[in-house]
Amino acid sequence: MPGSPDWVNATRPRQRNTLCYDDGIANIRFTISTASDVQTAIRMHAEAAGMDVSAYMIAAAVAQMARDDAATATFAALDARNQAAFEQTGDVPEADLPSFDALTADEQALVHRVLASALGSDAAGVA
Repeated sequence: MPGSPDWVNATRPRQRNTLCYDDGIANIRFTISTASDVQTAIRMHAEAAGMDVSAYMIAAAVAQMARDDAATATFAALDARNQAAFEQTGDVPEADLPSFDALTADEQALVHRVLASALGSDAAGVA
């Protein structure tokens, strides 16, 4: 019957180059918003690769995830050492900060220079 989903699917030419659609795998759709020039570039690259945009974006995401996983694996030992060091500092009490008046003249001048640099003016009187 014309207009029914079965008729539309049977008469529609297969134009997708996305394997997951052909294998009957359940898909979850989501939308990605981009500037129009980025969208155009993505479409051009996908076409050049012989893929539809969905397949191209999935391939790009999978490649990025592989790079992220490789970076995570590369830095795992360092991250573990940093975490262990951080946990050891939990027992170190915080030192009380001295009052501005307790600083030496050189230390006060340094505070003024840092604040002036950070605030973009000589508004260091806020210390």
